[in-house]
Amino acid sequence: MSKTTKWLLAVAGVLIIIFSLQLNLQADDEKEEKHPEVDFTQSCMECHKEVTPDIVRDWEKSKHGMMNFGCYMCHGDGQVEFYRKPSTETCLSCHTGEPVDARKGGNLQCFSCHNGHSLKFHQ
Repeated sequence: MSKTTKWLLAVAGVLIIIFSLQLNLQADDEKEEKHPEVDFTQSCMECHKEVTPDIVRDWEKSKHGMMNFGCYMCHGDGQVEFYRKPSTETCLSCHTGEPVDARKGGNLQCFSCHNGHSLKFHQ
């Protein structure tokens, strides 16, 4: 094997390692082990009406709120799994085949166009 081939293989190996580390960091950011400092004797709403009232109001006015979709459907149960910011994959687990306006370009994620709790278009 020539020096150039060995060098190219080494560079490719380093790039693969960097790419896989970045993917692992993204997965760790999306899923946290549990909801921080939570009293599970209360519902999400009971606590968040005091802690984040604007977010609760946005959710209550949204289609998800009107249909009474529970917080856990997007954010996890808070004990086994917790997603502070749900991913597009989370949305697609219910909203398969939803039309996306690709004219906006780029790597579209649900929250590129939708506000997190009101779900209204904000761009």
